Amino acid sequence: MKHLIMGTAGHVDHGKTALIRALTGFDCDTHKEEQQRGITIHLGFTHLDLGAGETLGVVDVPGHRDFIHTMVGGASGIDLVLLVIAADAGIMPQTREHLNIMRILGVRHGIIALTKSDLADEELREIVKEDIAALAQGTFLESAPVVAVSAKTGEGMELLKDTIRRAIERVEPRPAGGVFRLFIDRLFTVAGHGTVATGSVVSGTARVGDALHLLPGDDDPFRVRRLERHGAEVAEVVAGDRASLNLVGFDRERFRRGMVLADRPLRATDLIDAELEIYEPGVTLGRWSQVSFHVGTYERQARMHLIDRDTVTAGERALVQVHLPEPVILQHGDRFVIRNSSDEWTLGGGAVVDIAPLHHRRPKDEVVAAVGKLTAGKLADLIAEQVRKFHRATTAAEAAGTMNLTVDTVRESLGKRIADDIVSLEEKGDLLLYTKEGMEELRKGALKAVQQFRKENPLSVRGANFDEIRGALRIDRDTAGEAFLRAVLRGQVEKGKLKEKEKTYLPPHDLGDIDEKLRGHIEAIGGYIRECGMQVPLMSVMKETAAKRRMSDKELVQVLLHLAATGAICRIGDEVIDRAVVDSCRAKLVAHLEKSGEGISVAGFRDLTGGNRKSSLLLLALFDNEKLTRREGDLRFLAKKN
Repeated sequence: MKHLIMGTAGHVDHGKTALIRALTGFDCDTHKEEQQRGITIHLGFTHLDLGAGETLGVVDVPGHRDFIHTMVGGASGIDLVLLVIAADAGIMPQTREHLNIMRILGVRHGIIALTKSDLADEELREIVKEDIAALAQGTFLESAPVVAVSAKTGEGMELLKDTIRRAIERVEPRPAGGVFRLFIDRLFTVAGHGTVATGSVVSGTARVGDALHLLPGDDDPFRVRRLERHGAEVAEVVAGDRASLNLVGFDRERFRRGMVLADRPLRATDLIDAELEIYEPGVTLGRWSQVSFHVGTYERQARMHLIDRDTVTAGERALVQVHLPEPVILQHGDRFVIRNSSDEWTLGGGAVVDIAPLHHRRPKDEVVAAVGKLTAGKLADLIAEQVRKFHRATTAAEAAGTMNLTVDTVRESLGKRIADDIVSLEEKGDLLLYTKEGMEELRKGALKAVQQFRKENPLSVRGANFDEIRGALRIDRDTAGEAFLRAVLRGQVEKGKLKEKEKTYLPPHDLGDIDEKLRGHIEAIGGYIRECGMQVPLMSVMKETAAKRRMSDKELVQVLLHLAATGAICRIGDEVIDRAVVDSCRAKLVAHLEKSGEGISVAGFRDLTGGNRKSSLLLLALFDNEKLTRREGDLRFLAKKN
C-alpha cells in the first residue's frame, strides 16, 4: 500500500470542496462559518477510497487570498495536486498563485480538474483548456491530464477517479525510515480520550506506545495512545500519511502553531542557508529583505540576506541566509514559501540547504562555493560540511544531531560516498569523523608533545604516555578526538615516526636509556635531597655537588626535571622536597585533622612533622594547592569533599 496525500489547489469558489464531496462523500467544510459564507476557511481532511484496499489522503485547502497561509500549511507534505479550475470562470489570480506554491513546495505530480463543466459549452471549455495549456507550460503540470467534471451532474467523476489511480502509480512514496516529524495543523480534545493532534507525516514512522516530543521545547516526552489513518485505527503511521494521534501526557499550554511532533529531541534553528527562487513577475529583492516565511505550519516574519548576489528577480535563483525570529525544526531539503512582508502575495520560495550554518556577514568566494555545492542535495556533502565546521573530531551521532537526521542515515550516506578531505574511523561501534587537515594537525601536535616531554624529561627511562599527550593537546577524555589520537599514535608507530615502549611514546632514535654516568648524577642529587629530610634542600649545595661531578647548570636542571617526572621529588615553586617526606607529612596531617577537627597552625604543623618554618610553609602551600586543606585565618582544616 502506498502512503500518499493529494491536495487541492485553485481559486476561491471554483468548486474544490464540492468536487471532493462528490469524490469522497465527505463535506470538508465542517465549520459553521464556512457553511454560512459558502467558502473554505480552514483546512479540510478526508480520504478517497480507490478500491482494492487502496486509500488516498486528501487535503482540501481554502482558495481565498486571505487564507493563503492556511493553504501553504495544508499543502506542505502533499504528493499529488488536484488543481481545480472552473470552466465558466477560467484561470484566476489564486489559480496562478497556488500553482506557483505547488512548484515551490516541490510537488511533481498532478491532475487538472475542469469543474462546473455543466455551466460551459464546448467552445468555452476549449478556450479554457488553451489557457490552461499556456499556464502549465514549463511547469510540472505541462503534461498533466485535464478532466472535465461536474459535481452537480456527476459528469467525469469516474474518469477523474481512474485518472487519480493512474497518477498515483507514478508517485514514489516517501521513505518510511529516518526521523519521525509531523507539523501539527489541528489540535483538539476528545471526551474520554484526551488530546488529539493531526497533521501530515513528513518523514519517519510512529507506532502506538511510542514516546514523542513537542518541539521546539523541552525534552519531556509523552506517549501515543491511539493512531488513526483515514478515520481507521492503525498500529502505525508513516511518511505520506494524514494522521491523527491521541496523546497521553501532552501539555496543550505549550503548543503554538509551527511546532512539530518528533520521535526524539531535535535541534531547533533560527538561522538557515537556503536556495531561493523568485516566481512573482516584476519582483526584485535586494541584499537584505523582510519577508513572510512559511514552512510546514510555521509562519513568521523573517529577514533574508542574499549571499551570492546583490539582487534577485523573477526567474532567478539565489543563495540566501534566512534569519528567523523564533526557532523551528527543519531538515536539509525542506521546502519553504516566502510572501511579501504584509503577507499579501507569494514571491517565491525554495529549499533549506543547511540548518546549522555559520553566520555569513560578507561571504567569501569559498563560502559561496561551499553553500552552492550543498544545493545539489547530496547528503554526503552536507555531512562533510558539518564535520568541517566542528573544527575537531566528531561522531556520526553528533553530526546527525546537528542536521536532525538518524545515525543510520549518516552512515548510509557516507557508505556511498565520502568527501576527499574527510577521514572516517570505526571505533567501538562508533563512526568517527574528522577532516584530513585536522588529522594532520593532530599528528604534528602528538609528535610535538612527545618531543616536548623528552625535552623536559631528558633523563627519563620512559616516554610520554597517552594521557600526557592527550593533556598537552587539550583533548577531553572519551571523545572522538581521543579515539583519533590513539589512531594517529598507532599510525606514527607503524610508520616509524614514533617508538612505543612500555605504553609510552618516544622519538624513533630515543632509546630512553640512561648510562652509568647519568645514573651517578641522578643518585648524587637525589641522595642529597633525601638526606635533607624535613629541611628544604639548598640550591647552592646542589650546585656544589654538581660542580664536583663536572655537571653543568643545564645538566643539573635536567636531573631535577627527571627526579620530578619519575616522582622522586616534589617541586613547590622554585624549591624541591623529597617525595617520601611529602607523603609522610601529608599522612600525619590528615590523621591529626581528622582526629582533632580544630585546625592546625603553621607552628603546630612544624611540631607535628619535626620540620622548620620554611618547610612547613612550603608543604602547607602544596596541600592547599592540592585542595587537601583550606585556610581560615592562621589555621588549616581538611577541605570539604564534593
